[in-house]
Amino acid sequence: MSVSASSLKASHTDVIVCHGCDHVFDSVPCEHGQQLNCTHCGSTLKVYHDNWLSHAAAFTVAGVVLFILTLSFPFIGLETAGLEQNSRLLTGVAALLEREHYLLGSLVLITIFLMPLLELLGLSYVIGARWLNIKPPGITATLHLLFISRPWNMMEIFFIGVLITTTKLGDIASLIPGVGLYAFAGLIVVLIYSHTHLDRDALWQWLRYENRYEGIEGEPLVLCHHCDALVGESLLDLNDHCPRCHSSVRKRIPGSFQRTLALLVAATILYVPANTLPIMTTVQLGAPSSDTIISGVVHLFESGNAGIAIVVFVASIVVPIAKIIAMAYLLWAVKRGPVGNPRHQAILYRITEFVGRWSMIDVFVVTLLVALVQFGVLANIEPGGAIVCFAGVVVLTMLAAETFDPRLLWDAHK
Repeated sequence: MSVSASSLKASHTDVIVCHGCDHVFDSVPCEHGQQLNCTHCGSTLKVYHDNWLSHAAAFTVAGVVLFILTLSFPFIGLETAGLEQNSRLLTGVAALLEREHYLLGSLVLITIFLMPLLELLGLSYVIGARWLNIKPPGITATLHLLFISRPWNMMEIFFIGVLITTTKLGDIASLIPGVGLYAFAGLIVVLIYSHTHLDRDALWQWLRYENRYEGIEGEPLVLCHHCDALVGESLLDLNDHCPRCHSSVRKRIPGSFQRTLALLVAATILYVPANTLPIMTTVQLGAPSSDTIISGVVHLFESGNAGIAIVVFVASIVVPIAKIIAMAYLLWAVKRGPVGNPRHQAILYRITEFVGRWSMIDVFVVTLLVALVQFGVLANIEPGGAIVCFAGVVVLTMLAAETFDPRLLWDAHK
């Protein structure tokens, strides 16, 4: 049967579709703080919050204030042998750019400054528009970007990097936390709460209440992963864009398997130089010494910092290897066909997607050390060749997880 754009039928339906496996559930009333999970793959479907708009607005305003304080005051200082070295949030970025580490400096700038700034601007724009009950241009794109950019905001990982740096330098110098560091810690908390309380479904219903679009009655529907609308396949044959948010809608991520495999192979290749080349070089009284990731962990153990050594070992050694192995297994499960338990595989995928970004700890530690330890002939720290390769491993594995379509696991089991 032929269908035209004029035959589009728009309506509203109270259902929730799981992004992880495409199973459809009836929407049910919930109380404050309750969470709905998919009974098939275990994905979180929705978390309910009363007065979400007021809470999200309060946290966002607090975030703007804390962001200004973070940039306005010293972040952390280092004092040794009567010499003092102070740094601000972006001092490490400037130090990397001065040494012509443009890719690494840009990555750190994006993850600890630009992404938090864009989040605050986006939250302010969306929440302000909802509060005033106006629908300004670009609000749908802003709402979409708020959620897809969240994994690339790595402030909490950077903060853990600060704690590790403090431990590394605690025996040779006195570290002085600044007002900017305390404001940064508060900013991490309020941004997390802002996202937790922001009700994405309520915002989309406010922007456009209809969430079901059919060209032929009873036809198969495809989920829009941007606004959770259900779009008929006949409409996608005419135009592959969602009538509600105008984003591209596909049954599955195009080329998901091939892209994930290519990114995973590239990450595996980079992992070799990341662990064999020096990650940083320390020059004390004219005597240089280089550390790889492994030797840095050993030094932490020998200096009595076993807890920090375990954190660095897990984040920098275990997590990248485990993520590569896990993603390779998931690709094999998709290619092989019905093998294993798809629910367990879906859980493995979500764990892999969540923990991968935490490997950036080593990158941030080196950035902080380069910014702080610059005392002329007494001591200096310079980044090594491995740090760029290691950052590449982290980014490529994150992209591999994002391009992988977990619904393929369920397709393999039909």
